[in-house]
Amino acid sequence: MQTDRPSPDDGFHVVPIHSDSDHHNHSDSDLHIHSNSDHQRERILLNAQTSACCNRDLRNQPQANAVGAAALIFLSGGIHIAWSIGFDSVFVELEVTNHVRICWFIAAILGALLGGFFSRWFPYKVLMEFCSLLTITGGIVMAVNGLDLDALLAGRYLNGLANGLAIAPTLAMAGELSVFYKRGTTTSAAEQWPVMIGFFVQIVCSKGWDIQSDFTEEQFQGVISAVLGTIALILAFLLSIESPVDLLEQGDEQGAIGALSRLQIPRAVTAETYDQVRDHRTYLEHHKSLGWCHALPALVRLTVLRCLYALSLSMMVAFTLAWTGTAVYGDSSGPYVLFGFLRLMGSFLSAFAMDSLGRKIPLLLGLVISGGLSFGLASKFTGSSLLTLSDSRMALWLLLVYQLFAGLGFAPSSSYLSEAFPRRLKRPCIAVSYIMEMLVQLLICQVDLSAIGSDSSYVALYFFSLGCLLLAGFLFCVWYMPETKDTTLLQAQFKFQEFVIPA
Repeated sequence: MQTDRPSPDDGFHVVPIHSDSDHHNHSDSDLHIHSNSDHQRERILLNAQTSACCNRDLRNQPQANAVGAAALIFLSGGIHIAWSIGFDSVFVELEVTNHVRICWFIAAILGALLGGFFSRWFPYKVLMEFCSLLTITGGIVMAVNGLDLDALLAGRYLNGLANGLAIAPTLAMAGELSVFYKRGTTTSAAEQWPVMIGFFVQIVCSKGWDIQSDFTEEQFQGVISAVLGTIALILAFLLSIESPVDLLEQGDEQGAIGALSRLQIPRAVTAETYDQVRDHRTYLEHHKSLGWCHALPALVRLTVLRCLYALSLSMMVAFTLAWTGTAVYGDSSGPYVLFGFLRLMGSFLSAFAMDSLGRKIPLLLGLVISGGLSFGLASKFTGSSLLTLSDSRMALWLLLVYQLFAGLGFAPSSSYLSEAFPRRLKRPCIAVSYIMEMLVQLLICQVDLSAIGSDSSYVALYFFSLGCLLLAGFLFCVWYMPETKDTTLLQAQFKFQEFVIPA
């Protein structure tokens, strides 16, 4: 690996790394920073756009690989979230207490507190290895014990702790490891894709499982979690790369250059490497003076968005799907599988479009259409408590289409979390947003579904409220969420420092 700066004779343009005094002088003028950064950005974008798409993706593949271990942990978490909100067949086998159902969310909250406020003390690689071991242990505990509520409780606690512990460091790292023109897809693929894949897997298993089998669905969850944790442990050991921003902050410039070279194929130190070093230095210098007052505007926005995300895929949504699906198609698993597939496709489509269309277009499109569909769905449950077959069928298809656009709208939240906050407070802020999301899920799980029975007014109230919140969120995002496509982390931070987004 080349570690010395290339000379002009090698065909590279050498980008000087300014001294601290130079950075101090430059920081006096935001306009100077923006003009230099814009020039670099345009040049790098031009080079990226003129190369073939597959070559560009292959070149930046190590950036996604570096967070691959966390993605597998989140995939196992998606399985447990789906189980928690009602996609299970466990009631046939044993009586589950409310504690067992909500324990994953409790553990995720505890893990997020630890990951958000204490993870900076440990290298990212060590953290991911520890989270992988927690996932493996939880999976084994569930796999080797059949109809045992204590084993199920322990396994779910361990998996929730691993997911909560991994979320803040991973999203913070993913934004720093990615080149600016791939950051949207990388960060969304690190969290949203695996969670939705896990969701889909659990839905398929819960509806296709033979309840007469001695090998239970929960044991299968344990086996899957243990396998995913094992692969995650291997990926964490082989492919995890420390943040070049962290290394620069520690004074290890050569280590930062080496990390940046490992994040591209082939490994080499080019002019773009030094552009990134300079951007990271400016980013660090600017963020030294930023505190909670600068983080608060973004924290409010992202917390609201993540709470809406939790409401869009909750126990009440799963209950409504079961109600309408059973009324129209009986015991068929088709509506459930299509439900999970459409939500997954929405997340996939949004992530692919995030670095071309941007973050804001999928976000606004998803919020406004899913909000309108929520009103249409709620209207089918008003009036008589007994739904007609035609109303049930229409409500079911509205719910299915709603999931497609909800997936489209909420996938950009991962990217926003990775770039919105001042660096020193990024992990705590991500943790706070995630904790609020988990609290919303936990509170909805306290609803006694047996008390609802066949009274459709509760479902109507939920979806009318959700529709109002989603449309209010749409207006909120029009005015208060910036577009951060093709921006460096520093430029994204400038856009998040004001409450109202300039026209």
